[in-house]
Amino acid sequence: MRTLKKLSDPGFWQYVLGGAWRRLGNPPACPCCGSGLGVVVDRKFLHSLIECADCGILHRYPTEQDREMAEFYQQAYDEPGFASEMPDEATLQQLLATNFKGSAKDFSGQVAILEALGLRRGQRLMDFGASWGYATHQFRQAGFAAEGFELSKPRAAFGRRLGLDIAGQPPEGGPPFDMVYSCHVLEHVPNPFQTLTKMLAWVKPGGIVVAQTPNGSREFRAANPAAFHRLWGRVHPFLLTAEFVTRNFAHQPCYVSSDDRPARVQAWDRASRNVADLGGSNLFFALVKAT
Repeated sequence: MRTLKKLSDPGFWQYVLGGAWRRLGNPPACPCCGSGLGVVVDRKFLHSLIECADCGILHRYPTEQDREMAEFYQQAYDEPGFASEMPDEATLQQLLATNFKGSAKDFSGQVAILEALGLRRGQRLMDFGASWGYATHQFRQAGFAAEGFELSKPRAAFGRRLGLDIAGQPPEGGPPFDMVYSCHVLEHVPNPFQTLTKMLAWVKPGGIVVAQTPNGSREFRAANPAAFHRLWGRVHPFLLTAEFVTRNFAHQPCYVSSDDRPARVQAWDRASRNVADLGGSNLFFALVKAT
């Protein structure tokens, strides 16, 4: 049924045929570092997934311009069951009454992870890519001084209706954050390296940037090639890898793994570079801003 729905979607065919058009006269170049060197690791619908030989990211070729990507996430990206879907009033009130417990948007596990990394009540947290604010709300309920950033105007406006501080533009100046967190956001942005660099600039020395993304690392590709093949495409133009994180942020202490259990994260000393199990579909990493 999902395949039939995809084939009947005009936007899907626009994506496929647009890929063929964009290949004309546009040799593959990494959107993060500009390198034309890379290896094709997968193919799908006239598109290729290339592992950049220089920065290590997996990028879809061809891809859209920044403006086209922004328009897609503003207007077309609203798939049921995903983070972008905004609830009706009755559903919203039920979620708020239970603080999202037991729902698909229950972030109590993420709260435990951030606490395991040392974030304390009252400290400043940015929820980067906050959607309509379900995580920002739960972070505030946990006692963090949480603020959100969301590019999508309708979703940011929905969150502000809940009394949440969700900005439509990234911060410029102002006091630094203790932590910046993103959940399945970096695989959507036009340049993940540039975005991560900005996120590190927003935290204070010793602060932490935390991210969860689909896992493009070789270990997961080898362990489950069918699941890996499903991870990338129209919605995910990038897959981040452990190699990308460790190569491009070589001077920051880091924890990189598919294992984001709070006990395992808490065991990390936040001063070393720790790369653990990478066989799962989720890539979790934390970068400490060097003091």
